[in-house]
Amino acid sequence: MKIELRSKMNLKSKHLARALKCIAVFFLTFIVIGCSSSLSDEELKERYDKALEAKNWKAVIELLDEIIEREPNDKNTYYTRALAKSNLEIPDPKGVAEDLTTYLSFDPNSYQALYVRFQAYSVLGEYDKALEDIDKIIKLKGKTAFLLAWKGNCAFAAKKFDVAEKTYEERLRLPGGIEDLKNTYYYWVFSKYFGGNKESALWDVAFLEDRGLKADHDLMRLIEEDKLVFEELAQFELTQMSLEQLEEVLNNYCASFDIFEGESYFRSGLLNRFARLEKTEDLNALLDQKEEVYALNLSYSDFSELPKTLTQFINLQYLNISGTRFKDKEQLFEDLSKLPNLRILIAYRCNLRKLPDNIKLLQNVEMLDIGTNGLRELNENIGALTKLKYLSVRSNSYLKDLPKSIENLRCLQFLNVSGSGMTRLRDELSNCSELVSIVANASKIKTIPEQIGNLINLKHINLGHNKIESIPESIGKLSDLEHLGLGSNDIRKLPKEFSNLENLGFLSLAYNRFDEFPKEVLGLNNVYNLWVHNSSFKIIPSEVGKMESLTHLLVDHQVISNENIEAIKTVNPALRVIREDNQKYVKTQKRKN
Repeated sequence: MKIELRSKMNLKSKHLARALKCIAVFFLTFIVIGCSSSLSDEELKERYDKALEAKNWKAVIELLDEIIEREPNDKNTYYTRALAKSNLEIPDPKGVAEDLTTYLSFDPNSYQALYVRFQAYSVLGEYDKALEDIDKIIKLKGKTAFLLAWKGNCAFAAKKFDVAEKTYEERLRLPGGIEDLKNTYYYWVFSKYFGGNKESALWDVAFLEDRGLKADHDLMRLIEEDKLVFEELAQFELTQMSLEQLEEVLNNYCASFDIFEGESYFRSGLLNRFARLEKTEDLNALLDQKEEVYALNLSYSDFSELPKTLTQFINLQYLNISGTRFKDKEQLFEDLSKLPNLRILIAYRCNLRKLPDNIKLLQNVEMLDIGTNGLRELNENIGALTKLKYLSVRSNSYLKDLPKSIENLRCLQFLNVSGSGMTRLRDELSNCSELVSIVANASKIKTIPEQIGNLINLKHINLGHNKIESIPESIGKLSDLEHLGLGSNDIRKLPKEFSNLENLGFLSLAYNRFDEFPKEVLGLNNVYNLWVHNSSFKIIPSEVGKMESLTHLLVDHQVISNENIEAIKTVNPALRVIREDNQKYVKTQKRKN
């Protein structure tokens, strides 16, 4: 049995050539002082270019030796020579490791160099050192399925079975194909067996089918008869991967499905597609096609714990368990973590009250709805769900604040805290730079982060019906903002930077405490819908009619005079000025605000 988790030793030549060509620039300005070589700079450069073009790696390395002798502190030359050594007909992993060790003394946080050195150490059988490099990369880039698989492999090969067992278990909680998950599960079992826990290994093999895999009686027999051979299992294949592919594997944390799907930023188009998903009454009836089941609606069921058969649906990505009361919340999330491809979890009205500590196990979940649960607090461990794109905690009126760890949700695009008891949007939220939409109306919010301008991807904010008194100056940096609801607050003035919101289309300032019309909005030439009713000012300047895109203006019927309205319409006869007494229109629009 050989695992099919892959890595790489030899980089593709075209990517190496690109790196080596960068060194050629070095020769253009390099001045030889006291050089023992008989070659001039021009001759050295000419020979280097020819060797590179011919992919004569031995010659390239000899020429790089000369460069290093002349300039030993040029770190990039060591990196390039390491890549060249990896492309020799008979690679030189020892030389690769030595050169990269020198390079890393200059740049210890280069995860690319650490990765290539890890491979060299693996080829050399120095698995303890390879394991150290993988740990350093994880510290720099976070835990991914790819890195955890290789950390487990290195630990296993180094006979650190306790580390391997723990790492493979973490990997099993992350997404992957059936074969990858099967291989990981097997090596999880092997780690237990060679670590001296034969009974647990047998137990896990007995439950292969419960994890959506096929029963393996041969493996059971091998373990029972102590016939597993470590040397046969501790052979891991290092496969081809370019530097570009490495970048994609390690950096593409937030890439996945589109939660909006081209629809309005007020809601998720993806969740709308699942809204009519028929409820599943009999899971057992689906077992024959379990690998083809990607979405299940188990909402408002009468069970008090997740059915054991659920873990057999290994490709399950969407699960709705709303309205179901679970006795043991800790066990609930432990069971959910056994669904490695689960990405969307809908669990509102589950009477959670408080999220258990092991919420952190759901590190593969990208959309989480835990609204209307009577939550008193959000566990700090929710910050471990670093792939979250969508988080809804709406209608939890006892929820007073977001956890500090919210700053770790760097992939978060949609946040809904409406109907909560929150008194602020805490400062750490400004670190969630991928946010596109914030829905926080009908709460008790008084303050907005001073650095809200860091959220450069924001397109939609609804902060209506709160207790906000001031708007931070940095809001002017939100150049992509299209919809801003600030109605029903205690705002008296806007910062001058507000006029920088050049893409704003909808703006509600209704039911606030402005003593005079906020002139900062006059330069917002993309605003088409403006609500300014129910404030203290009695005059709206006629310049409002000059706002280029404005088509609808909602005003206060009892305060703004007919003469004022006519003056505005004189400037823009096509403008539809709607008086607040038009109840049908107002009620319709308030639902959107």
